[in-house]
Amino acid sequence: MSASAPTTDSKSLGHVREVFHEYITNEMPINLLHITKHDQKISFKLVDRDFIREHFKSVPSNIHAEFAEMMLVDGEAREDRIKERVKKELKYAIFSHRWLPDKQEPLYHHVPKEVPDDHSASKKVPDVAHRPYEPGWKKLEDFCCTAKDVHDCEFAWSDTCCINKTSSSELDESIRSMFRWYRNSHVCIAFLWETADLAALRMQEKGGIDKKAIDAWFVRGWTLQELLAPSQIKFYGTNWEPLIQDSMNDRDDEVIMGKISELTDISMDDLRSFTPGTDRVPEKLFWASKRRTTRTEDIAYCLIGIFNISLMIAYGEGNRAFFRLMEEILKRYDKWDVFLWSGRCSHYNPALPDTPRSYAAECIQISRNAAIQAAKHEIGDRRFALTNHGLEIRVLLLVVGVEDISEKLPDSRCLSFKHDYFKVKVTHIGPEPHNKSWAIGVLDYCVDGEEGNIDRSRGTPFTGFLLSSNADASPHLKATSKWKKEMTKEVVTIDSPDHVQERLTLLYL
Repeated sequence: MSASAPTTDSKSLGHVREVFHEYITNEMPINLLHITKHDQKISFKLVDRDFIREHFKSVPSNIHAEFAEMMLVDGEAREDRIKERVKKELKYAIFSHRWLPDKQEPLYHHVPKEVPDDHSASKKVPDVAHRPYEPGWKKLEDFCCTAKDVHDCEFAWSDTCCINKTSSSELDESIRSMFRWYRNSHVCIAFLWETADLAALRMQEKGGIDKKAIDAWFVRGWTLQELLAPSQIKFYGTNWEPLIQDSMNDRDDEVIMGKISELTDISMDDLRSFTPGTDRVPEKLFWASKRRTTRTEDIAYCLIGIFNISLMIAYGEGNRAFFRLMEEILKRYDKWDVFLWSGRCSHYNPALPDTPRSYAAECIQISRNAAIQAAKHEIGDRRFALTNHGLEIRVLLLVVGVEDISEKLPDSRCLSFKHDYFKVKVTHIGPEPHNKSWAIGVLDYCVDGEEGNIDRSRGTPFTGFLLSSNADASPHLKATSKWKKEMTKEVVTIDSPDHVQERLTLLYL
């Protein structure tokens, strides 16, 4: 028995080391800033994962000794405990901020890769005042000071200088992993450059101007995941004073979270604890609808972590990036409310939007009402799919006639339609229609075998696509290829005063 003990102990230590190395490789950033302090002056250098392994090489032995008895228990629970312990030891702060304009931020190639051991004046890293890109350097140094002095983090990560953007593989891995890096951080330090203090934040309003203008941090694409991913987040104002005193995690503060919820339309539950995934798609896209990114592709890439999907990074593809994001979402999402959008369609499929801006506040309430109905009935087609013929979807097809055309503009007009059981007005976008037949393809019908129905007893409007076809098309032409989706400025809704039931129609849009 005693002879086998060292072997068992050695295997246990080896397992801890495996978890340690895997965690560094898979869960930590590729590069980190190593922060040191000498004579009250902060210095930092970029280090890689090998440096982290060497720096924390005693951690596996310490964890093994601490969990010696638990090592006798096999299973995932043991490995999870080890991983959590490793995460606690390998803590780092992560930065969330709005980039300064005009290339003022220090980038990867600007930051020292090593700090000399000799701190003599001739060898030490130049002071901030003598560095290029001064405002950016000052901000980076303030972040590092806060990380080390306030949050006791020896390591830190900033998106400005910790990614080698000349390496396509490193850039790709960084973007795909960023949500996870923010989630694994010890604390996210969020710097609101345009907000002096909590009182200033509380004055801000959506659409406000001057002192009431919303801080740019709340309307940038990348800061959405930076707000939601970290387990701990701490907000700092213009002068690097915390907006909330005597708190290490602002998620626990009702005042600041309540204000952020008001500014971002994100619920308090999601602000306190967000779980990524392909659920509540319209709501999450609505969060992104008022946010902007400098690069067109980034409005898709910044949502990868929110939806927990994988997407190839390909700068230069433009709006196709958002189409590919929607493609991946539709592979995992089977609720009709993903089509609750309005405005311009994608160049790659008319049934999908061009940007997240197509999702408006009204779609959220419609989606929530439908969720209540879904508890009572099967709602809409759950087998829709993107194919090489377009979007394959079953709708309740209700043919309508044009009753009036008004408010004509070069690229839009208001169309009034009439059905035997209802009327509906729609602002149509695109060239002026000529010689068209029209229909509403109801999406959220109640399923009844191969048929669908809408009924006034539901108490809420139904939604659908505005569809058109060539009036001169052959009557023998199948509906699957006859009808095309039209663009509208609002989500099409109908109120039916009676029960309407028809056989469902398969369309390829």
